[in-house]
Amino acid sequence: MSAIGAIFRRDGSMVPADDIDRMTSSLRIHGPLKQEKRRYDTMAACWTQGEYFTPEDRLERQPIISGTGGFLFSGRLDYRGDLARALNIEPAQAKTMADSALAHAAWREWGRDALLRIEGAWAFIALDPGNQSLFAARAPLAAPPLVYHDAPGMFAIASMPKGLFALPAIPREMDEQHIADALILNFEEAEKTYFRGVNALRIGHWMEIRRGSIQCQRYYDPTDVEPVRFINDDDYVDALDALMRDAIETSMRADKTPATTVSAGLDSSTVSVYALEALERGVHGFTDPLLGFTHVPGKDWDGRSYGKTRLGDESGPVKALAAMYPQFDVTFVPSEGLPLDHKLDEFIRMCESPPYGWNNIHWGMEIARLVREAGRSVLLSGSSGNRTISLSNRYIYPELLRQGRWLEMHRLLRGLHIQQGILKRYYRYVAQPLLPAFANKAIARFRNVQDQSGWQGFSPINGEYAAEMRVSERAEEMGWDDSYTGLKSTRDVQLRMTSNGNIEKGALAAQGMQGLTGVQGRDPLGDRRLTEYCFAIPADQFMTPGTDRWLVRRLMKDRLPSEIVDMRQRGRQSADWHARFTKDIDRYREEFEAAASDPDMARRFDIPRIRKIFETWPDKTPLDADDHPDYAVAMVGIGRMFGMSRFIDWVDGKNK
Repeated sequence: MSAIGAIFRRDGSMVPADDIDRMTSSLRIHGPLKQEKRRYDTMAACWTQGEYFTPEDRLERQPIISGTGGFLFSGRLDYRGDLARALNIEPAQAKTMADSALAHAAWREWGRDALLRIEGAWAFIALDPGNQSLFAARAPLAAPPLVYHDAPGMFAIASMPKGLFALPAIPREMDEQHIADALILNFEEAEKTYFRGVNALRIGHWMEIRRGSIQCQRYYDPTDVEPVRFINDDDYVDALDALMRDAIETSMRADKTPATTVSAGLDSSTVSVYALEALERGVHGFTDPLLGFTHVPGKDWDGRSYGKTRLGDESGPVKALAAMYPQFDVTFVPSEGLPLDHKLDEFIRMCESPPYGWNNIHWGMEIARLVREAGRSVLLSGSSGNRTISLSNRYIYPELLRQGRWLEMHRLLRGLHIQQGILKRYYRYVAQPLLPAFANKAIARFRNVQDQSGWQGFSPINGEYAAEMRVSERAEEMGWDDSYTGLKSTRDVQLRMTSNGNIEKGALAAQGMQGLTGVQGRDPLGDRRLTEYCFAIPADQFMTPGTDRWLVRRLMKDRLPSEIVDMRQRGRQSADWHARFTKDIDRYREEFEAAASDPDMARRFDIPRIRKIFETWPDKTPLDADDHPDYAVAMVGIGRMFGMSRFIDWVDGKNK
C-alpha cells in the first residue's frame, strides 16, 4: 500500500519546503510505515508506504533517484518474470528488486513504449527537472488513482485528493455539477471528481506537463487486438485455461497466502478453484490453506430478493463447492448486528467520495476484518468476469438481425432457458436494444418498471434541482442511457464495462478501502491478457443454443459443482437490505429530517418523495411496484441520498 504525490512550479519558482511537507503528511494515512520526500528546485516528490502486500514491498525505497530527477510508483506489477526477461535482468537480480525498481528500469529502457509492456495495476510519476517536465501514467485497465490540479504557475498531482488539499493554494470545494450528474448515475465525464478544480488521470492515459503546456493522451484501446480464430471450439477453452492459470498465479503473489470472496456465481468460484489448483502446484511457496468468504443474509431476512430467479442466499451452491474441494476453508458471513451504514463515515473520509450505494459496505468491511483476523491481507475476487470469461452474449441478437442471420437468431432465442414466450423474447432481446432510449423509458414507465424508466425511477434527486443542473440534457449530450437498454452488440457491452466512467470512482474507493481495512483487493479476471483474449475471440464463443456464458461453463464443466456450473440463477447481494434498514428506520428517519431542514440539502433531494417512502415503509422486501409504488428509490435511492448527504456534510465540515 502506498501513496505518491508531486508538485511542479511551472512559473520557475522553488517549491516551498512546507508544501511538500504538508502533502507528505496528508498522504501518511495511506502509508503510515514510511514517508519520504525530495525537492528538486522547481519540483518536489513524496511517497508513503503502509501494509506489505507482497514480499517485494519490503524492498521499496522511493522516490527513486533518476538522473537529476525522481521516479514514483504506486500499485503492483504482474508477470514480473516476463518483464525482467525483456529487460535482460537475471532472475536472481529481479528477486532483489521492488516493483518500483522494475517499472523504473522499463521506463528508462523504453520510455513511453514501456506503458504497454508493464502489466498489473500501477501508476507512476517521473520528474525531470533538467527538461522541466513531469510525466504521469496509469495502467490500461485497473490502476491506483492519480488526481491533479492545474493552476497558473503550479501543477500538483497525488494519489488522493487530500494530497492536493494539503497545499494552501488548492481549496477543498465541491463540484456541484458533478454531484448532480452522479445522483442520476451519470459518470461519463470520467476525468471529473467531486471537487472543483481536481481532475482524475484516467486509466490507459498518460500526461506530460511542461512549463508552457499540458498534454494528456490515451495510449491503450482494448479493441486494438488481432482476432483470435481457432478451427475447433475446444481450442478456445484450452487457450483460456492457460491464460487463467497464469493470471491467477501472478495475482497470488503476496506476502501471505491470499483469500478469496466466493459466491454462487461462475466468476468468484472459478477464481477460487484456480487458486486451489495453484496452491496444489506449490505456487509462491505457500503452505497455508485457501480461505474463502461468502456473504449471506442475516437471520432477520424475509427470504425475498429483488429480480426474478435471483438467489438471495448463495450458501447452498458454495457448500457444494466446498464439498467438492475439502481443502477449501469457507466462512459464511451474515454480518449479524451490522447496520447498512456500518463504517460509512470512515469510508467517506478515506475514499474522499460518496459510495455508489451503501448496501454492500457493511459486509465488505466485515469480510475484510475477518481476512485480517485470519492473518491474510490479499483478497481475490471475480469482479471483472462479466466482461471477460463469463461475458453474457444476450446482446448478440441485434447483431444477428442486422447481419441477416435470422434463423440463427431464432434458434438462439428459442434455446434460452427462461420463462418467457417467444414474442416476449423477441421484444426484450431484439427490439428493445434497437428502440431509442426515450421509447424504452416510456414503455418502462407504462409497465411501472422503475429501473428502466430513466433516473426519475431510481434517483432521489429533486426534480427542480435536476432541471436547474440540466442533468437530462447533459446525459443525452454525453450519450448516457439511463434506461440501460441501448446496448446493441457484444462489443458495446464489453466496452461499456471495460472503460465506463465509474471506474475512476472505483479506484478512489479501492484505495480508501485498502487504507481503511489493510486488505488489498485484486481482480484476476480483469487481467489484461484475459481481457484482450476475450475481445479477440468470436462473440459466438460466449453463447450456444440453450447456454449463455458458454465459454466459462465449458472451462469449468468438471471443476465446479452442477449447482454452480449449470445454474441459471444469479446471486443477489445484500438481499436482506430491507431488514437491516427496518431495524434502524427511526435513526435513519431522524437523519433524513435533519437533512430536510437544511435548505441546501432540500434543494438537492426530493424531500416529499423520500418522506412518503418513510411513511409508507413496506413490511416486507419490495420486489416491484405491487409491493411498494416507489420500490427502486426505497431499495437504492435512499442509500445513495444518505451517502451523498454525509459526503457533502463532511466536505462542508458539518459532520457530527
